[in-house]
Amino acid sequence: MFKELKLGNIAEGVSNVKQYLDLFGYLNSTLHSNFSDEFTLDLQSAIIKYQKNFNLKVTGQIDRKTYNIISQQRCGVPDIINGTTTMNMGNSNTTPFTPWWKAGKKVLSYAVHPQNNVSDSVKVLFREAFDRWSKVTLVNFTETASFNESDVRITFLELDGKGGTVGGADRNYSLGVGSVYLDSEEEWVVRGENEEGDVDLESVVMHMIGHLLGLGHSSVEEAVMYPIVLPEKKTELSYDDMQRIHQIYHVK
Repeated sequence: MFKELKLGNIAEGVSNVKQYLDLFGYLNSTLHSNFSDEFTLDLQSAIIKYQKNFNLKVTGQIDRKTYNIISQQRCGVPDIINGTTTMNMGNSNTTPFTPWWKAGKKVLSYAVHPQNNVSDSVKVLFREAFDRWSKVTLVNFTETASFNESDVRITFLELDGKGGTVGGADRNYSLGVGSVYLDSEEEWVVRGENEEGDVDLESVVMHMIGHLLGLGHSSVEEAVMYPIVLPEKKTELSYDDMQRIHQIYHVK
């Protein structure tokens, strides 16, 4: 039976919530581990930020709706980076973006790690995802067989087991490389209907490419850039996605 938790409570599992909120940027902690099960003022403040970002009723408590979202699969990229969030900011992308690729480069190459040995249908899925973003950014992508020479490197690897985080993305400015990593232990669906526990690969890949192109997370559930993995397929850019990407690339 679920029990709501509030300031001053001590209960098993509170430390796990702290660890989650710390991982995704909500808890300003220097510990990063060995969290206690006490519901502290810092945790209350983090919960309030989280509830605002996910358009929940702001209670400062671990209520059922808040816990339900915390329990869902999600992107591994933090919602708050260096104290800044793009969630719940309307259509404004408030984080300035500097391209990580080499100046003057018109076409970015991408490759999947050769040891992943992906099928042709997965290769088509990646190509279609990159093409959708190209249309609204004028950043072009082309597949290459040379993983170590590619601009965007996609890898399936073991992360945290089934559930939890499904993958992430990062940008290495010194190397001029963008990386997408996907949890190999998820039940990925390439084409077709999702069953409970399945993760739609194309939806997640669309999301990760959005990060590479400069977008943070969105509070809009219908958006590709919403951080929580929902059962429905999301491969077409929402109004929110379009407005935010236009803030960066100004493509009409």
